Amino acid sequence: MLKKILFVALAFSLTNCLILNPAGATIDREKGSVVASRITDAAIQTDLINSTVLAGRPSISLISLLAGDIASIDPAKYYVKADVDQCIADIQGFKGFLLGSLVANIISCQDLKTDGFITGDPFPSF
Repeated sequence: MLKKILFVALAFSLTNCLILNPAGATIDREKGSVVASRITDAAIQTDLINSTVLAGRPSISLISLLAGDIASIDPAKYYVKADVDQCIADIQGFKGFLLGSLVANIISCQDLKTDGFITGDPFPSF
């Protein structure tokens, strides 16, 4: 009986990984629509901080509102969360302050790769 329970538990965990990982539905991946929203939010925050520090009053550029489109994020695909977090950190960090949100976006977010067998590039990354 114990062998059957262990077999069922192992089979369930393997099929769960085989189904969820390729579909991009695991914790370490984010849907493109969420990624685009996070990049846009980071660009807006960086513009607000930069304009307040440099000009004394907050303002937002039109380019920061299009940050997700500039980063070429496909809303239907999935992206690796660690890469997205690094992109966001670059936009909000020293690169974003020194170069501006647009240049930091272009430098840091253009190389984001999609992940997931069904929704990503030809094969999932392991």
